Parts: sequence; C-alpha cells; structure tokens
Amino acid sequence: MEMWNQSKQNTMPDESFLVFDNYPFKLAVIQQLMYESGLLGDKYYGGDQYFETYGDVSNVSERVSIDRLIPYIEQGNHFFESLNIPLSLADKVTGLYVGEELDVYYHINPQWLDFEDYFDDGADFDIVAISDRELKQFPNLKTITFNMYHTPPDELVDHLEELGIEVDLFA
Repeated sequence: MEMWNQSKQNTMPDESFLVFDNYPFKLAVIQQLMYESGLLGDKYYGGDQYFETYGDVSNVSERVSIDRLIPYIEQGNHFFESLNIPLSLADKVTGLYVGEELDVYYHINPQWLDFEDYFDDGADFDIVAISDRELKQFPNLKTITFNMYHTPPDELVDHLEELGIEVDLFA
C-alpha cells in the first residue's frame, strides 16, 4: 500500500535546492511552505491515512498502537527527509512557528501527543541547532516562534538574535 502521493514540484530540472543540516529546522520550513503557504506541491497526509487505516485506535493497546505507528513514522520521515525544496522558495519564508500542534508533525506521527512519554515529549521535533549555512539561504527570515515542550538552547537563541532574527519563546 502506498501511503502518500509523491509531491509534485514545479521546478526546472537544473534548479537548485535548499540544503539542510538539521532535520527539525527543515520540518519547520516545510510546515511554512507546504501546509501554510501551499507553495510546495501536494501536501503529505500520512496522519490522515493512518487514522483511515486504523479506525480502532481507541480500542487497542498502547503496544499495538506504537507498533502500528512505527512504519508511518518511518514513511513520513523518509518523505520529508528526501523532499527537495527549491531554492527559489527561500525568500518566501519570513517567519517560522514551531509548535507541537503543527501539521508536519501530525503527518509524521499522528499519535505522538497520545504517547508523549514513549516519544520523549516530541524531542525529535525540537530545533536545537540551525547552521549558518542553513540560515544564509533565508534572506527574509525575520522571526522564529518556539512553542514546544523544550525550549531551544540559549546559544541558538542568542545566535539567532545576533543575526537580527526575532525569537519568541513559549512553553
């Protein structure tokens, strides 16, 4: 069973793509470009497909739910990790919001909030680093709001602010 539709990107064959060193930062960019702005091809709906396949989630054990989730998590991560984002979209990213309710996280792991302890309160989605190489690709990035269980490291916040990026922290 194919769990997603391949993303259709309107790109030229020789177009450059953004480079990411930190997967959680890439997810935040994907959230903005795919789910909020609709600029990144067809949306990936792994979370919806999970619940369509398993309509009995409230009637099965935690172990069964977690065993069912693992292939969906792997499939979602593979999809987003391999997704090429055209460099031409970088200037469209002016602000990023990173919060546990985002679509991109739901479509990777649709039950991580139900099993927070098992998934370390979403720590895999926490942005703990963003390289200068990544940041230089986003000339119009002015704000990042962090609203996850774990606040980003002080060093990251300080560095972003030194670069003129406004950082808002909620927890």
